[in-house]
Amino acid sequence: MSIQMTLVFGILVTQMTALLLLLLPLPHVVRMRLLDGYAVLNRNTNVRVGVVFTTILLGLQFLDCVKKVRRYATLDNPYYAQFNAGQPMALLPDKLASKFYAQRNLYITGAVLYLELAIQTVITILDKLVRKENSYRELAKTSKSTASEDEEIRSLRDQIAKKEVDIKALKKQLTGLQSAYDGLNESKVNEKDE
Repeated sequence: MSIQMTLVFGILVTQMTALLLLLLPLPHVVRMRLLDGYAVLNRNTNVRVGVVFTTILLGLQFLDCVKKVRRYATLDNPYYAQFNAGQPMALLPDKLASKFYAQRNLYITGAVLYLELAIQTVITILDKLVRKENSYRELAKTSKSTASEDEEIRSLRDQIAKKEVDIKALKKQLTGLQSAYDGLNESKVNEKDE
């Protein structure tokens, strides 16, 4: 493998490792740290230029590989062979090896470009997931305080209901006492002549 393809394969392995790390069911804090690290790297201009430059180079290499694979595909095609009667039908071993290398390079560069898109998509989804989980945790904290406030409100309403019952009982008692007092103190109305 050439140095160029070794570097591309290294990028592929790095991307696969990054994707595996992103897809693991990690704790919320670790996932937040990963996304924060990605955001810091994404804000760095040098890193962004490097990623764009690498993507352009890989895209050009992918197009070159497509061109090479097409060239070898037409040599193996029996339809093409009937128009070129001077060429032998079978490919020579060196042509077969070149075809294999062209296909291998096509698959590796295609996989690197595809994984780049996949990683961006997964990071976007995880970012939304982390935001939703943060808002859920905040709501859970406020709902706990709201639940304690609801219990306090219920207990206060129960106390108010008990006090209203006590007030009604006291009013009945008061009217009963007033009528009893009035019964004890029956005074006759004195007339003037008495």
